[in-house]
Amino acid sequence: MDLRLQLLEKSKEELIDEIIVLYEEKEKLERKLKKYENPNAPSSSNKHIKPDTLGLKAKEGAKRGAPLGHKGATLRLPETEEIIPVFGQECNSCHSKNIKPTGYTKTRKVIHLIKPRTVVKEYHQQEIRCLDCHKLTLANHTDIPEKGMYDTTIQSLVNYLKFKARLPHNLVVDSMNKIFNVPMTNATSLEITRRASKKLESQYLSLEEQAKQQKVINADETSQSVNGVNHWVWVFCNNLFSLFKINKERGGDIVEKTLGKNFKGKLCSDGWRTYTAYCEDNKIIHGRCWSHGLREVKFECKIKHPDLYKWFSDIFEMTKKGKVEPEEKKRHEIFEKCKSELEMWITHAEAHQNLRKLATKIKNGGDKWFMAVLYPEMPLDNNEAERSLRPWVVMRKIIGCLRSEVGKRNYEVMMSLISTWQKQQKNAFSMLEASI
Repeated sequence: MDLRLQLLEKSKEELIDEIIVLYEEKEKLERKLKKYENPNAPSSSNKHIKPDTLGLKAKEGAKRGAPLGHKGATLRLPETEEIIPVFGQECNSCHSKNIKPTGYTKTRKVIHLIKPRTVVKEYHQQEIRCLDCHKLTLANHTDIPEKGMYDTTIQSLVNYLKFKARLPHNLVVDSMNKIFNVPMTNATSLEITRRASKKLESQYLSLEEQAKQQKVINADETSQSVNGVNHWVWVFCNNLFSLFKINKERGGDIVEKTLGKNFKGKLCSDGWRTYTAYCEDNKIIHGRCWSHGLREVKFECKIKHPDLYKWFSDIFEMTKKGKVEPEEKKRHEIFEKCKSELEMWITHAEAHQNLRKLATKIKNGGDKWFMAVLYPEMPLDNNEAERSLRPWVVMRKIIGCLRSEVGKRNYEVMMSLISTWQKQQKNAFSMLEASI
């Protein structure tokens, strides 16, 4: 039967009931859709609503490879340790022995990996008595670890695979057993990481003190399950420093506990109210992230209100030019001009009912959008914090949740130190060997 006829047969009350059910279902589906269609959703979360590119061809005339201007990376080969002459014995084509050298020799470098050999050493430690304090102790050796039966190289390798390569313990153990010929169990791997984080606790505490002395800090947070309970991973960082903290709440005084009430630096973040409240309470210079602002304006305006999108982008370009202006007086002039332009933009956006929520978000940023013009040492975005969180997000996809308070502390310490070493161009494995 035709749908129209079915509806005509129903009473007004029945139709109203159906409309209410459909409206509630519509709102429910729209809420679900917002998880995928919003300006902050990562591209990996909405692959299913993107067009299928299978079978599409590249544009005619397009060049493959890196874009123009890409510096690339040059591989630096180690020095040659052995030269091996290779003499011809037969023709590689027909296998004839009737051959004669032409005088040309091709040089080809090949990097070889010699499979490691596990060496078990037995130390016979002499017992000695101190004639001054009368205590009995054992003679020590630099190669004997403080605890356990694995030397610092093995301990460093386990921690490197766990926290830098982001392998779960079962794959760390598999690598140690199959590749490095080191017998190990999952429980042993876990215990080695716990000992390492405890040994490096003092360096982590030093990072906490360094955070309070930084001139510019980027901050961001992401969710993390701890034994089934949702927590938040916070990062406080810049291009040479990273400090991770796991907190049960997304709000509260976590920022103040980390940076302190006497923080003299400048903070760059997104618009989350925890950062705003901390900066306002302690009179700290606070910059807003333009990447977030541009992304949200693009999502709401590019199609329906392209003029507002272009206008907002022009304000951003003006801000970028102001940041690199060498004269302080001109930077102040650009700062005032940017403020005036943004106020007019907000007024025009508020005239559209569907943009009022966006206009309020932008308005709440106030002068914070242009702090990088007055203080050029500040970044225009919060990308440094987001890049610092990226390894943690990848690891979260691999391991799922953290299973204990001890495990939570392990990750805080090790991820902070490894991220900091990496930013300082230090070899994380060598630093682990020197520290454990």
